[in-house]
Amino acid sequence: MELLKHLKQNGYRITESRKMICEVLEKNVHFHFSVNELYKLINSESTSIVDKTTIYRTLDALEELGLLTHSHVPHKSAIYFINDKNQNVHLICEKCDKIIDLPNNSINSINSILKNETHFESINNNYVFVGTCIKCK
Repeated sequence: MELLKHLKQNGYRITESRKMICEVLEKNVHFHFSVNELYKLINSESTSIVDKTTIYRTLDALEELGLLTHSHVPHKSAIYFINDKNQNVHLICEKCDKIIDLPNNSINSINSILKNETHFESINNNYVFVGTCIKCK
């Protein structure tokens, strides 16, 4: 995905901290994470400490460029993920925090229902359903 290349091409400074953040993100493309989880992951792999402010700023920059997005989870921290698709719909277990990406056919079915009921022409999804998984029921 070359996150650093996109940051550099758009005038963002490339620091060692940003390099570490982008490397962890690219290694974990399918990972959904909170800032706290990313902070722990980055700092467990590094000899120097990357502060949360730098993480937030880097995530904001990547989101501005459309490379990353986030979803708000009720009563919890937002989750961030690489924006490898236009539609990102997640199902999160409220007990164990397991996250599942809904398959495109499910998203398309939901969009179809919404379009029929609201008469919207297009719908761009980025949201979270919260429930309880089968292991936690």
